[in-house]
Amino acid sequence: MPEMLNDNDYEELWVVIITTKGRYELSKNQARLVQEAMAGGERGAIVFETFTISIPYITEFYRESRFLKQARALPARATEAPYVPVSPEKMQKIREEIYKKVGKPMPKTK
Repeated sequence: MPEMLNDNDYEELWVVIITTKGRYELSKNQARLVQEAMAGGERGAIVFETFTISIPYITEFYRESRFLKQARALPARATEAPYVPVSPEKMQKIREEIYKKVGKPMPKTK
């Protein structure tokens, strides 16, 4: 039975938008700090290394994406290649070759 993944196996991208339309992208740990400050009723600012978010000016706060950490992700060779449809011209040539090999005339297309 495969092992179950827990919250530590995922990385997340969180977004904070403030009233001046400033957008800040946060890691999972940074987002937890903002969540705790908001839940605790704090009215100040949270200071990170390169920016500051003032809690009263937050208008939106949401998780934008969640993905497996590199160690848990499947290797590139394990993923399926994207589907690329055959062009109509190439498909027509394939049909012509098949009919030629079978020895039947090619039906008229509309």
